[in-house]
Amino acid sequence: MKKLILLFVLLCILTMGKAQKYYITNQYLYDLYLMNPAGAGYYKGCYEFSGYYQKQWFGMDKAPTTQVLSYQGPVTESLGLGSYFYNDQNGFYSEMGFQTSLSYEVMFSKKRRRTASMTFGMSLNAEQSSVDQTQLTDGAILDPVLSGANESGWGFNANAGILFKYNDYHFGFSVTNILPQNNPMYLNDNEPALTSDIHIHAGTEYKLGDRDIFLEPMIMYRRNMLVDSKLDMSVKGFFPTPDPNLSLWGLVSYRRTMDHQFGKSLGMAITGGVQLNNLLVGLEYQLGLTGAQLDYGSSYQLVCKYRICKDKSKGSIPCSERNRNKRNKAIKRLNAKR
Repeated sequence: MKKLILLFVLLCILTMGKAQKYYITNQYLYDLYLMNPAGAGYYKGCYEFSGYYQKQWFGMDKAPTTQVLSYQGPVTESLGLGSYFYNDQNGFYSEMGFQTSLSYEVMFSKKRRRTASMTFGMSLNAEQSSVDQTQLTDGAILDPVLSGANESGWGFNANAGILFKYNDYHFGFSVTNILPQNNPMYLNDNEPALTSDIHIHAGTEYKLGDRDIFLEPMIMYRRNMLVDSKLDMSVKGFFPTPDPNLSLWGLVSYRRTMDHQFGKSLGMAITGGVQLNNLLVGLEYQLGLTGAQLDYGSSYQLVCKYRICKDKSKGSIPCSERNRNKRNKAIKRLNAKR
C-alpha cells in the first residue's frame, strides 16, 4: 500500500509542469468527480444521472454553449465509476469528448465516532476538436497557425486524484493532463504547450439541528503551469418545505484570481431550484465581475439530476444525508457482530 501511495505522489509531481476544460471542471460543485476522479461514486448509496446546459453571452452570434451528460455511482463497496459526455461550441471552434473515471477507496478506520479513508482515482478521456477557418477574414489567415481550411483531430489524455475522508469532512488533490499533447491539431510548433491544472480542495457536510437544513461548504484552489491561480468558495444548501417529498435547494459560489497581491474578483454564481424526491432541477446565474465579462454579459446554466438510492426511505433529503445514514447503519451492524 505504501508503494502505491508513493508511486501516485511521484506521478502527480512529475505531471504538474505539463488544463482540463474549465467549462467542465467548473461544474464540480454538482459532481465532484468532474474535477477530481477520486470523487467518482462519492455517495456510496446513490446512483446519479445528471444533465447540464450552459449558455453564455445571450444575444451574441455563436456565443459559447456547453452540454454535459453525466453518470456516477458505486460499483462495489470500494470501487466507484463516473462517466460523462460533453459537447462545447464557441464561435467557429467546437469540441466534443468522453471521459471515464474510476476510484478505489481504502478504509483506514470504521468506528461509531470515527471513519477515515483514502480514495485514489484515475480517469481517461478522448476528445474531438474542430475549427471552421473557411469563414475567417483574409487578415486572420495571415496567422501561420491558421490554414483557412476546416480542420479537426482527435486526442486523448488522463487525470489523477486522491481524496481523504474523515467523518463528514473531505480533503482532495488532483492533477490534469498527465500525457503530453497528442491531438494533431495542436502539434504545430506555433501552438503553445499543453498545460496541467492542480486542484486542492476541502469541504464538509452537516445538518443544522433538527430543522432538516443541510449545508455543504467547500473551498478549492486551482493553479496551472502558467502561474494562473484561482480560489473558489461556495456553499450549497437544502431547505425543507411542509411537504416532506419536496425541498428547496440553492448554491452560492465566489471566485477570485490569486495572481495579484491581494487578489481580484472574477465572478460569482447563484443557483436556485427544487428537489422532488429523487429529481433535482435548478437554474444557475453566473455573474462575471471583470470588465470584459460585464461588457459581454453573464451566463445561465440549467442543472438536472436524478438519483436511484439504495436507501429506500422516502423524502427529498440530499445524498450526503442518505450517505451518512447508510454509514451509520453499517457501523451499527459491525459493532453488533463484535
